[in-house]
Amino acid sequence: MENIIDQLDFVLPAFLVIVIAVYMLKKVLNHDHQRRVFEYKKSIVKEMIPLRMQAFERLTLFMERMQPQNLLPRVQTTEMSAMELHRVLIQTIRNEYDHNMSQQVYISEKSWDMINKAKDQLITLINEQVRSVPPKAPGSYLGKLILEGMLEEQKWLIDEALLSLKQELKANY
Repeated sequence: MENIIDQLDFVLPAFLVIVIAVYMLKKVLNHDHQRRVFEYKKSIVKEMIPLRMQAFERLTLFMERMQPQNLLPRVQTTEMSAMELHRVLIQTIRNEYDHNMSQQVYISEKSWDMINKAKDQLITLINEQVRSVPPKAPGSYLGKLILEGMLEEQKWLIDEALLSLKQELKANY
C-alpha cells in the first residue's frame, strides 16, 4: 500500500503538469488562430474598401448619367426620329445597367433595389412618352416630352437611389 502511495507522489504531479501543459498549449494555439483570422480579415477589409468605394462611385455615376437631362444630350442627335431616339435611349440604359450590374455585390440590397426601381421607372417613363408621339415625329419632340414627364413625376426614384447610395456610404465609412 505504501508503495502505491509513493508512486502517486510522482504520478499525480506529473499528471497535473501534463494537464496544465495541454491546457496552456490549447490556449496558445487558439489565440494564435484568432490572431491569424483577425489578420486575414484585416487584409480583406484593406482590399475591399477601395472596391466598395469604386462601386459607390460607379453606381452614382450610372444614376447621374441616367437622369434624362444628362442622358438626352448624350444620345440625341438633331436628325433622329422619335422612334430612333426611343430605341437608342432604351439600349443605352440597358447597356449602362449591364456594365454596372456586378457592382451590386458591394452595396446593400436596399440600394440595389432602389437602383433597379429607378432604372425601371425611367424606362417606363420613356415608353409611356413614346406612345403619345406620332411615328414620324422628330426626336427632339420625344426628348421634350420625357423631360416634362420627369418633372411631373411625384417621386423621382433616381434621386432616391442617389440619396440611398450616399446615405449607405456615409453610414459605412
